[in-house]
Amino acid sequence: MNKYTKYALFGTLILGAVGAGVYYTKQNTAEEVAYAMTEKVEVDRPMDNQTESSYWFPNELLEWDFSKDPNAKYNVSTVPLAKRVDKKELAKVNETQDEDMKVVALSIMNSSTSGNVPYGSNTFDANVFSYWQYIDELVYWGGSSGEGIIVPPSPDVIDAAHKNGVPVLGTIFFPQTAHGGKIEWLDEFLVQDKDGKFPMVDKLVEVATQYGFDGWFINQETDNEVESFDDVANGVAKKESKPAEEQLTKEHAQKMEAFIKQLKEASNDHTVMWYDSMTSDGKMDWQNALTEQNKSYLVDANMEPVADEMFLNFWWNTEKLGPKELLKSSEKLAKENNIDPYDLYAGIDVQAEGYMTPVDWQLFTDENNRPYTSLGLYAPNWTYSEANGPEDFQSKESIFWVNGEGDPTKSTVKKDSTWPGISTYAVEQTAITQAPFVTNFNLGNGYNYFIDGQKVSEAHWNNRGLQDIMPTYRYIMDQGDGNDLKISIDYADAYQGGNSLKLRGNIEAKQTNTLKLYQMQVPIEKEMTLTTTAKASEATTLALQVTFDDGQKETIAGNHQVGDMWTTVEYDLSSYVGKTIQTLSYEITSEKSSDTYELRLGQLALLPKNEKNLAKIADAAIEEAIFDEEESNYAGVRMTWDAQNAERINKYEIYRINQDGTKTFLQATPAKNAYLNGLKRNDDTNKTDFEIVAVDYFGQRSKASTPLTLDWPDTREPKAAFTADKTLIAPGETVTFENRSSSNTDSLNWTFEGGSVKESTDENPTVTYDKAGEYKVTLTAKNKMGEANETQEKYIVVTDKAKDGVPLVSQNVKTEASSFVNDGEAPEFAVDGKDDTKWCATGAAPHDITLDLGKDVLVSQVVLKNAEAGGEGADMNTKAFTIETSTDGKTFTPVSRTISNEDAVATSHFAPQTARYVRIVIDKPTQGSDSAARIYGIEVYGL
Repeated sequence: MNKYTKYALFGTLILGAVGAGVYYTKQNTAEEVAYAMTEKVEVDRPMDNQTESSYWFPNELLEWDFSKDPNAKYNVSTVPLAKRVDKKELAKVNETQDEDMKVVALSIMNSSTSGNVPYGSNTFDANVFSYWQYIDELVYWGGSSGEGIIVPPSPDVIDAAHKNGVPVLGTIFFPQTAHGGKIEWLDEFLVQDKDGKFPMVDKLVEVATQYGFDGWFINQETDNEVESFDDVANGVAKKESKPAEEQLTKEHAQKMEAFIKQLKEASNDHTVMWYDSMTSDGKMDWQNALTEQNKSYLVDANMEPVADEMFLNFWWNTEKLGPKELLKSSEKLAKENNIDPYDLYAGIDVQAEGYMTPVDWQLFTDENNRPYTSLGLYAPNWTYSEANGPEDFQSKESIFWVNGEGDPTKSTVKKDSTWPGISTYAVEQTAITQAPFVTNFNLGNGYNYFIDGQKVSEAHWNNRGLQDIMPTYRYIMDQGDGNDLKISIDYADAYQGGNSLKLRGNIEAKQTNTLKLYQMQVPIEKEMTLTTTAKASEATTLALQVTFDDGQKETIAGNHQVGDMWTTVEYDLSSYVGKTIQTLSYEITSEKSSDTYELRLGQLALLPKNEKNLAKIADAAIEEAIFDEEESNYAGVRMTWDAQNAERINKYEIYRINQDGTKTFLQATPAKNAYLNGLKRNDDTNKTDFEIVAVDYFGQRSKASTPLTLDWPDTREPKAAFTADKTLIAPGETVTFENRSSSNTDSLNWTFEGGSVKESTDENPTVTYDKAGEYKVTLTAKNKMGEANETQEKYIVVTDKAKDGVPLVSQNVKTEASSFVNDGEAPEFAVDGKDDTKWCATGAAPHDITLDLGKDVLVSQVVLKNAEAGGEGADMNTKAFTIETSTDGKTFTPVSRTISNEDAVATSHFAPQTARYVRIVIDKPTQGSDSAARIYGIEVYGL
């Protein structure tokens, strides 16, 4: 997997130290603000109090209480679902688009169920899907047997979808038993009280209501068989029937139908989509169509509705079932049962091949190219996970959602199984129905951050809650004679946020290009303003071409040309008050010819009458702060606030106030809370002051909040620490010591008992020990504020027994672990000596594994083979762990602590200890927030 496609959603939006550059900007207020550049974060340091998006097993959700969940308020979305223009009122750009057909995307918006930050992180990498105009619903796909099976969408995804009028569903996923699924989870989910009510119904409604999303997708695939891993090490597995009390039955199906009815009665505003998997007889039998075996999940025997929609399994499009025209028969049966055929979604699995997935489109439509059902796409996030960078991602998105031409007007029905582009069948939709409408063409991530055209941060970031409504059409452009411009997303320059829309290529003087961007339905009112902020390499006239609801088309001139600096062009709408804008295009004309012409569109703003920003930040507070274990130079900070007169607030900005009066931009968010992860200490005052500013749709900033002060631990004096390359040796061997004292150390002084060197001031001295014995080592670290000592008694043990080396003593010993995923990833695989098997534990950390060496051994070294050693990604390597020893298996003593490992193979040396039992406690299982431990090998060495 390339660097771009790795999901590393940990931390906060933008963090960093104060840079050297300082500049001033007006910020649309009377106040001049001096900004210190936010530097790029070189090291991602997820802290233990990082906020996290929710996920549960059934019993966990039944016990959940919003008010007692410290993460809950951070998972509340901020944008209500926008109302879209009725499809029948929308213009179609090609003849095969169908206003009745719908599209649902079951998309992996975050790579795992656990470890997802609600509102972004300090990494560029994120699935910033933006082709919302082509889908009618998004299912936030998630859930696993190791993390949780009930997964609400993260709030940044909800916000981005809701701006575009797209409802978002959470996922309830009962995995197949071969993948760790358990019938007991289904039984817990479907438990009823004495009155026949399902307690889970109220919990699902509560979660959706509190977090602000729109319903649930239910996928029940737990079946009656499980794989036995009796000989999994040799690749042998067999199917076994489960005991009767653990089997799927017709009663489960009947309870599920009753459950869905109660869920709809409890909240009819929330959508329920059912996956075609379990039949009404309680069998796992995918129908791949609406049939008599699954229709009861949509209508009961009395023709009363049950679920709202059904996602049909993928095999209607395979040779497995033959040419049965399953979608045609589904449409027929749906109409016979008063079901809208377009509430059925014909599933296409694109996870593996994306737009290279073969589809027999003739089975999807009738002879007039009219779809029998709606369209269901599983894992269209392929465009992101298989991309080789942001440009490749956007290219794949364009081909997948529009077509290979990147122009929806050129979509055509394919006669073979090649991908036509979703725009062939789906009408471009819009939720732009009123002012204010402001877009900065932000996708929701960036390599930098810009405010009013000035770069204020070089830190990478993502926050999909800041994504703007992107152009409805990608792209329809009528190029003038000799012109050849290409459109792309530009991350190098922006007006507000992280990116702009760039046109680049050949342009001829006075030859106009017409770029059609937006469909909308916005009435023009008195004193409404329409502006565009742009910059161009040549003097450029940027006129607006507007189509009104009465069919009138007008070209509206701007008040001046665009130059090579960010320029805001105004358009006079006073002559059109009372009309409604339907489409908006740009007419682009350059004064000079150029074969390297560039035009950047930074902002489009359609605003009502301007009013003063009256927002006021109130009740701002640091809710919690913790510091890194090493030197307390990094902090994880949770902060919350409220806002008065917040009706027009677009976002909030968080700043650090520096000693010289400058401000460092840290984060922007639409929420009234934030998490600063890995915030770096930037001076020696042991204090950091923050302020919060509200920004409205006009770009006006409110008065800053009262400063919030973070008190850092006093670390002015140094801390002494060291390790060695071996501690159990034979006479005559040499040991290399490594200084690991705090970074504020100015000088070192070592003393070695029994060594060839008695004292040293070297960073990493080498010492030879000639005589048998047990010797202590002392290190003193000094700076101008003081000194600190670290002494290890009996740290070096010299014995003739080590003359042939210190052997491995842990091969195939007995093991126990706090948990493991399944029999194929059990703890014994950590000591089998093979690098292709592992112990894997999921759920909340810490995880621990104990090795029984069988007898007392003098141990001095433990080697941990992490995820990367077994072929997984480096970001899955164990980060922090403690090694403990015991002689009785009851009382354990810590002998080594590692807090910032990044290596595939982590070797720990410590003062030799007599032990029969060695326990490894893993409290930070990965480099980020993934909570699963993946250990491919543990080696203990001793005599």
